[in-house]
Parts: sequence; C-alpha cells; structure tokens
Amino acid sequence: MEQKAIIVNEEAIRKVLTPEDALDIVEKTWRWYSEGKVIMPNKITTDMSSLGVDGWFNSMPAYIGPMNTAGIKLVGGYGKNKSIGLPYIKANVVLLDPETGILKAVLSGDLISDLRTGAQPAIMTKLLASKTDVVTLIGTGTQAYASLLCMSKVLDMKEVRLCDISEEAKERFAARFPDAPWKFVNCRSNEEGCRGADVIITITNANADLVEEPWVKEGALVMTMGSFREVSFDVVRKADKIAVDQIGQSLHRGNLKELAEMGEITADSFDILIPDVLAGKMQARTNPKDRIYAQIIGTGMLDVALAALALEKVLAAGLPVTEVDMS
Repeated sequence: MEQKAIIVNEEAIRKVLTPEDALDIVEKTWRWYSEGKVIMPNKITTDMSSLGVDGWFNSMPAYIGPMNTAGIKLVGGYGKNKSIGLPYIKANVVLLDPETGILKAVLSGDLISDLRTGAQPAIMTKLLASKTDVVTLIGTGTQAYASLLCMSKVLDMKEVRLCDISEEAKERFAARFPDAPWKFVNCRSNEEGCRGADVIITITNANADLVEEPWVKEGALVMTMGSFREVSFDVVRKADKIAVDQIGQSLHRGNLKELAEMGEITADSFDILIPDVLAGKMQARTNPKDRIYAQIIGTGMLDVALAALALEKVLAAGLPVTEVDMS
C-alpha cells in the first residue's frame, strides 16, 4: 500500500488560511466535542529545563470524528529562539490516517496555532460579553494580535486599550491595525486599562496578578489565556459566573491551577462550558450585570481540525508541497 506523506511549509499555509476559517472550525470543533464526536486526551508537557535545555513543549493529540482525521500538535516555548530570529513559541502539527496509522502530513503549525488561539476569545467574547465597546488587552504579542484580528471579524469595538511592559511593543501592535475602526488607547498601567472596560483579556507569559478584582466593573468579562496565573484569586472568587473551554485541563493549567490545588475550584465550580453552549445544552450569559471570569486553556482538537482544513485548502489550491514516500 502506498504510504506517502506531505510536508506543508508555513508559506503555503499563510496563502490559504484565514481568520474566518479559524472562527468557523473552532466553533464547529467545540460543538462536536460537546456532542461526543471528538476524542481528546489531556495535553502533556515535556519540560527540558532540568537537563539544561531552555525549552518545553506540549503534546496535544485528538481525533476529530466528523472530519475523520487524527493527529497531534507539538507546541512549545524555546528560550534560544529570540537570539536566532525565531518566535519564542513554535508549533508543528502531525496528521495521521486514523484507520491505518499512515502518516498523512506534517504541517508548520505557527499560523494554525495563532489563528485558533485568536478565534477562541473572539467566540467566547461573542457568547459571554454584555458589551464590547471597550476591550482591554494585557499583553501585545503575536497571540494578542491574532486575538484582536479574529475579534474584529465578529465584534463591534469602539475602544481597544493596550497594556504591556514594553512601550515599543504597544506601538508595534497598534501599527498592525492601520485602518482600525476603533480607537487605540495606550495605557500607563493595568489599572488604567481595566477600570471601566467591558472586556479584559490577558495574553502573557507572566505569573503575576495583572488584574485586581476592584478594577473589574459590574457586567464585565475577564478572560485569561496565559499558562500561569494572570489575575488575582479574588477576580475568580468574586465572579458571578465561571466559564471554561474544557474541564479537565482547566483544573490543572493556567490561571485556575493554584485555586484547584487549594481545593477552591473543582469540576463543579464551572457555570458555563463553551462547547455545551454551542451545542445548545446550556446558556451563556444570562444577566447583563454578572461579572464573568473565563479561562481559555487551548486544546489540541482545535489545531488538528484547523490543520486538516489547511491541508485540504493547500492541496485544492495546487500549491507546491513536499511529498515523502514513507514505505
């Protein structure tokens, strides 16, 4: 039997994959997950720092039933990358034939990872926010850019506030949206950015209280996307509702990890499960005055599904790819 695998580079993926693709596939995959049509073990982290390597990577496998595709995303952070002109976060996606195990494709995963990351807060904000007039971004890196790009496709925003420890980073970020229909505000502090904001999103590598509970107004939505703690415990404790994208990983990663370890957060603490909302099993926001805290942990099923779509679009467009005989 023929065993040919395709290698797809970043250039080809950037020619075909759009924010609209990511928004569509993330929403569908979340719904399929709630409907029991996706198999996805929890991600595993390999931290190499104890043996002197400044890097880590997550292994994120999934099988997407409606697309009949299986695969694994490998994504991590590598300390050496900045010095050699590469982004700190690097990703690749491997796709398999689910019935034979034959390698179908290896795809550069950088844009795939960025767009699926950006689609998540866009969809969750659409479902959970009471208003989106004023949106605050804490962190202005690549994933923040992808988030605002995707949000711009589905939300009406009047003011976007930028918070970052680097003034240059904020200026570069705003320059990437030269025709934005909203006003950018360069904030001197996180408190200035948060007070009065309708939506607050943290997208950083920090492990610190970037948002304090008194800064969060009635009816606001606070979302964390980082790997560690990004808001004070009281932002979570005093929220009227807690929303997550996936229960298992939300208890062991990201902003909720420490609260779960202290026994303050359990699987029963989550009021809103985004996949169940999209499947019509529960409501999202029900009271415009509720302060909602949401954690986005990121799941491999989204990358595998988006990579499968990217492969399909690359081949349909007739773009050059590298084919390898694996027999």
